Amino acid sequence: MNLAYRPQVPTWDKYSRCEEMYSIRNPLRIEIQAKCVPGTLVYQIRPSYVTDFRSGPSIVNPFIPKIGDIKLALAWLIHDVNYHGFLSKELADRLLLEMLEHAGMGAVKRNAVYYAVKFFAGSHYNTLEEDQGDIYNRNKTLVRLQWLDQNGMTLKRFNGRTITENAFR
Repeated sequence: MNLAYRPQVPTWDKYSRCEEMYSIRNPLRIEIQAKCVPGTLVYQIRPSYVTDFRSGPSIVNPFIPKIGDIKLALAWLIHDVNYHGFLSKELADRLLLEMLEHAGMGAVKRNAVYYAVKFFAGSHYNTLEEDQGDIYNRNKTLVRLQWLDQNGMTLKRFNGRTITENAFR
């Protein structure tokens, strides 16, 4: 996996309306090349995007950090973004598994996370067209996504409102 991101130290603040949520403070650009997704995914996430990083009960925090280091935080963040419908649920979950490995999480823990989201997080996955409530509907407008093929040509693009697919694939 190749992972590139700017700025070097992404920052976030506690979200004022909910103790378990965080608001991204600075614009993020995240580029991902993964075995499970052909090509390159380029995410641009604008400030005030709200995430909970790792979902789930706080009792697991000592074993699987809610935020963790930067690579782990980005894995949780990208998974949250993808659950708005940017990727299929299957690809979103497989990308999370690969990002957790890249972040250095051991096989037992990352597989526990993977199977937990695979089997129990389905009710949280939505398509881009679905009404997801105020926070999540606003979040979708704060993300730009480009899915590039191996030659740098755009396969899919999300501009904050709709996904368009390249007709020349």
